[in-house]
Amino acid sequence: MSAVTLKFILCCTLPIYSPGDTVPFSQNWYSGEEVSGIPRTIRWVFQRPDLFRYNRVEGFSPGVRAQFRPQSPLGPISVTGTASLGLANLKPNLRLDFTRETLQDRITFSGFHELTAIDERAGHLRLGNSITALIAGRDDGDYYRRSGASLEWARSSMEQSSFRIRVFSEYHRPAKVESDFTIWGLINEKSEWRSNVGVDTGWFLGSSVEVTSKWGSDPFSPHGVMLASLEGGAGTAEYARANLLGSLDIPIVPDMRISLEAGVGTSVGDLPLQRGWYLGGPSTLRGFPPRVLGGAQFARVRGEIARSFSIGDLSLFTDGAWVPYDHHFDGETDNHETLFSAGSGLSILDQLVHLDVSWNLRYFLLSSVRFDAYLDLVPF
Repeated sequence: MSAVTLKFILCCTLPIYSPGDTVPFSQNWYSGEEVSGIPRTIRWVFQRPDLFRYNRVEGFSPGVRAQFRPQSPLGPISVTGTASLGLANLKPNLRLDFTRETLQDRITFSGFHELTAIDERAGHLRLGNSITALIAGRDDGDYYRRSGASLEWARSSMEQSSFRIRVFSEYHRPAKVESDFTIWGLINEKSEWRSNVGVDTGWFLGSSVEVTSKWGSDPFSPHGVMLASLEGGAGTAEYARANLLGSLDIPIVPDMRISLEAGVGTSVGDLPLQRGWYLGGPSTLRGFPPRVLGGAQFARVRGEIARSFSIGDLSLFTDGAWVPYDHHFDGETDNHETLFSAGSGLSILDQLVHLDVSWNLRYFLLSSVRFDAYLDLVPF
């Protein structure tokens, strides 16, 4: 790490003093204070885990977030601005959100110029993936840059169901791998990042709908989650895609349960590369590297039997996935076939931290064994 980088990080995290003022900057800008009667919150870098990340595109990316809550003719709203800078590519990320929220509804208008992940639900820009990217040189995410605006309406209910509609206008472009530092790379000089996914550059206007339904709150009874989503876009390319995901936990005896998960997805039209279905890694297909499968359609299943002990939960699992061949995705994935894996896992700290050892069943070799770590269904 260069002296300039270290100085930048220290300036963002340590208290800053002004001449003639004995109160630290961090205290002046703490949450709950007001400016001209407007509540505000400002956070720097390590004050929030999502304001300091590491990935193979940006390297270290420290950020700052400011939130104000002014009154408006529609009632109180939240204005949130977030900014960060990738120290490897020196490209800024900017986002401004205007949010009006009630007990059940939330409406957000956003403007952004930022790096984003292909699979936003997997949390590849969060703390877990940053840790293993920095230490082990394993970044499970694939990224592209987008600029534009969106309007989103979300509704949730006391029954744990939610409904979300989003309308967007975005310009997409590729993100190059520009970081060259990992702690593992200090030991193994041959360590290299895997390539990033390709991107179909251009403007995309579209909308998406997402419905989530959860049932069962008793841990001693069956409970599960169902998620359905539909997205369509036009502009540089016209496409539509849909997917359905479901999971079910079934207690069988005290301290033992069976977990099942399945998902399918399809698409029509000229699907952009950044909107394809990609499988591989701990969130979709354990035992294989990220983006081992990819295309315009997919199906996947996983099953697990787990037993709770005082140290945590021990499990045996198996995963399977299928993606048919699509010439548009040549060069983006390693395979177009059906793949299976099996393995064992340990989850600790009330299932917050997961450690998995899995074996891809395509080759019966010792080199086919893969280790993964992730935080509560969010891959590291």
